[in-house]
Amino acid sequence: MSNFISVQYDQHIYTISIDRPNAKNALNIDMYTTLANILIEANNDDSVRAILLTHTTEVFCSGNDMHDFLHMSQGTLNNSDSRQQVERFMVALLNCRKPIVAAVNGAAIGIGTTLLQYCDFVFCSPHTRFQTPFTPLGLCPEFASSIQLEKIIGTRKAKAMLMMGEPMMASEAESLGFVNQVVDRPFNKAQTYVKQLASLPPNAMRNTKALLNASSIEPLLACIELENQLLFDLLAQPEAKEAISAFLEKRAPDFSQF
Repeated sequence: MSNFISVQYDQHIYTISIDRPNAKNALNIDMYTTLANILIEANNDDSVRAILLTHTTEVFCSGNDMHDFLHMSQGTLNNSDSRQQVERFMVALLNCRKPIVAAVNGAAIGIGTTLLQYCDFVFCSPHTRFQTPFTPLGLCPEFASSIQLEKIIGTRKAKAMLMMGEPMMASEAESLGFVNQVVDRPFNKAQTYVKQLASLPPNAMRNTKALLNASSIEPLLACIELENQLLFDLLAQPEAKEAISAFLEKRAPDFSQF
């Protein structure tokens, strides 16, 4: 279990908190493993009726741990094992039968944005910024965002985010339907919502969510596999090595040689 993920159970609700302040809540491989374990446990426990996903610092999630990416690009971290744990988390979130409510404040970068695609309700603060800088890092979309993000926010904005790394601010996220509502206290709003969800008939809730997701599950799983194959292949390429090194060294990358 990761020390950076906490879970509390109360009144049929799992509250999952990302808590890695020194790394701006970036997700490392151990955290992916822990999140997958928690989601699978919640999914299989009939006493759990709803899930609240939140964080304990000023940043929701700054994306994948860049040091992990660097080690993968250099071959010092096993890419096959890493991919397996990342995909296990993605599949667990995608297949979760229980309603998931997310409370988001501050930055939601990379996986911090794409995981929200599979939360049923998302509330964010006016200061939230969503960004998917995959291409600038020499990578490609992940978590089926190449099809799911377009479905949620439309082709033009999805291309701007996935191809250019253009941010989406809170008000725009609300107008495009990526979040349910922008509020000053997203955790309080999400907590109220998740309590309401947990109070409703659990079997009806699970079946309703299953019906809403039934037509999209298989294409999304296939897309996740394809994207991750491409992403982990790209990690080993010189472009990604340069982009990731430049990010960690706080300098501008130089792609003129490619």
